[in-house]
Amino acid sequence: MKQLLRRSLATVGTLAMIAAPLASHAAVTSAFSAGDLIKGSGSTVYYFASNGKRFVFPNDKTYFTWYTDFSGVRQISNGALSTIPLGGNVTYRPGVKMVKITTDPKTYAVDQNGVLRWVKTEQIAESLFGLAWKSRIDDIPDAFFTNYRVGNPIEFSAEYKPADVMTLTATIAQDKQMDETKITISIGDVDNGFVPKTITIKRGTNVTWTNRDNNVHNVTGAGWTSGDIAKNGGEYSRKFDTNGSFEYRDTINPANTATINVVNP
Repeated sequence: MKQLLRRSLATVGTLAMIAAPLASHAAVTSAFSAGDLIKGSGSTVYYFASNGKRFVFPNDKTYFTWYTDFSGVRQISNGALSTIPLGGNVTYRPGVKMVKITTDPKTYAVDQNGVLRWVKTEQIAESLFGLAWKSRIDDIPDAFFTNYRVGNPIEFSAEYKPADVMTLTATIAQDKQMDETKITISIGDVDNGFVPKTITIKRGTNVTWTNRDNNVHNVTGAGWTSGDIAKNGGEYSRKFDTNGSFEYRDTINPANTATINVVNP
């Protein structure tokens, strides 16, 4: 069981979440920011994180612990989507549901960062989630259970307050304990350029461009330049301390331009 519960990314992308309500003719955009929901032409929906990676919703049950509908999903080109590396799977929002798997008789409450806490008695479950606590349990497929890890059991109801943990994890970034003052933008091939091409950040944020292409690129703005950024993982960082709209380009491929909008924290 310990091996089964070990954190793993092996199941990333193995199942697509079907976003049926999304119109197939949705407008494709190149403007999105950390915290946005994105998708390509397929049905899988991803969370775009501040570290420049995309986290997949493994199924609709996970998605609906975080969002009520698909209205906020932005469609981007498949090329841009492929430029963004996978970061892992999204896990249940803490405090919303309890979870279990068929091969384990224990029922778990979900805490921050995918930590599972065994609810040791029915009395504790009722105290935490009410008389209808059994309806608050979701079965998680074994393959997705590996995205979680087991923490300390809940011995007393005072040790875990569902409403409190929900408040502390209002976003997936908070749940995964990401530093939102650091943003990563990917550099793709000539066709895809900077991904995203337009992004909004808070003043004081440090932006890192990561070259994910097989060729050298650069980042050049008004009065500043990165110089050559090495292919296959080279990076350049710059902190933005002034509000405004800042355009930049790849002078090696001048058609590739992008914009950073800096706003108050």
